[in-house]
Amino acid sequence: MRNRRQSYTDQIRITVTDKITVTYLLLACFSLISIGYALSSLHTQTTVSRELVNTDVRAAALARDLQSDINRQEQLADLLTIRPNKEALDLLIEKTKSSLSAQKAFLEKLSAERQQHFNIHFSRYGNNLDEFLKLLPEKKKTADLLFKKTLRPEQQRLVEELRIFRDTQQEKIDRSLDQLVNNSDRAFRITLTLLLLGLVLSFPIGISLILQIHRSLRRLTDATQQIAEGNYDVNIETTARDEFGLLTREFIIMGHKLREYETLNLDASPLTRLPGNLVIQRRVEELLQKGVPFAHAFIDLDHFKAFNDRYGYQNGSDIIKMVGGMIERIVKLEGNPDDFVGHIGGDDYIFLTTPDKVESLAQKFINEFDKKIPEYYSEQDRQTGSFTGEDRFGVKRKFQIMTVSIAIVCSEMSNYESATAISYECARIKEHLKRLPGSNYMIDRRKGGS
Repeated sequence: MRNRRQSYTDQIRITVTDKITVTYLLLACFSLISIGYALSSLHTQTTVSRELVNTDVRAAALARDLQSDINRQEQLADLLTIRPNKEALDLLIEKTKSSLSAQKAFLEKLSAERQQHFNIHFSRYGNNLDEFLKLLPEKKKTADLLFKKTLRPEQQRLVEELRIFRDTQQEKIDRSLDQLVNNSDRAFRITLTLLLLGLVLSFPIGISLILQIHRSLRRLTDATQQIAEGNYDVNIETTARDEFGLLTREFIIMGHKLREYETLNLDASPLTRLPGNLVIQRRVEELLQKGVPFAHAFIDLDHFKAFNDRYGYQNGSDIIKMVGGMIERIVKLEGNPDDFVGHIGGDDYIFLTTPDKVESLAQKFINEFDKKIPEYYSEQDRQTGSFTGEDRFGVKRKFQIMTVSIAIVCSEMSNYESATAISYECARIKEHLKRLPGSNYMIDRRKGGS
């Protein structure tokens, strides 16, 4: 049975657990990939957005502020050429200083090439503006000439450069925003596609697994109902090589075993609950087929019918149960683990053991039986050791207190071909023992059974 179950286990290819694990891993894998891709895309877009805000948008804003400062400086310079005054001069100087800080912050947001380009314009404009401020207010005409010929054109060129830069930056910002939107849409589509792909791939496996479990549970439910109704020949067709297939095969084996147990129970003696003739014969035949040496001990109670006639069938049944329990206990305690005890019927019993144990078991049983059996007789019969009764032919005669005869046949002493042959040989020995006084056992030691 173990080998059969082991072979079933070896035949399991893909278990239900494996299928559930594959389905889960498939779905989890695609989910993790989609989440990872979404997080990566989000990180990239966050980085781009931060760079866009901190660099491009900030540079455009600084360019706008510089344009405003330069325009204001141009207005103040123009005012000073018309009517020099200290308030306008101080304000121009203050605007010039603040403009230098704005220029520095603006240049930090530019690439090296653009920094070099604007450095040239800022340097020219700054030098001309410094020269203009130095000429005021003492050399107003010279300052006015410098403003008209050099400073104003330089201011206008710088404002134009800043305007072109702002327009370029705005186009770059617009392109970057469009790219962010496109990237967001693409990331969403890819993430959704990966999730749906995981669902699509795992869905058929999950559905087939659910259907398989449903079919298997339905078959097992039907088998359980059949067994509950007493139909132990369960026939469950399954080709599944998983846990449910193994469980189905175990149900089939269980049905066969239950049928065997039912047969044993039906064959067992109702008094002793020991196996009956069918099981005894099967066990002896099995030992003969295996060629295992064993001893077959046939036990018969002498004068049991006379006891039954005198004391009644209830007392006779008590002796039948007592003897069965006594044999079973002695063999269990003194024999081998695989020894067997059976009740042929009436006052006939057998036990099967190894040849080296049979003689001691027989003697042990005789000793206990002879000590126990007088308790079932009346005080008068125990005192006399006998009583008068009719034999099976209706003839009155004296019967002794019950004794026992044990006929023993060892399988190695002859080539017995069947349980019937052994039983026949035991019957011959028993007839000889019954003619002897008291309880006796005899082992057939004749080689070849002759």
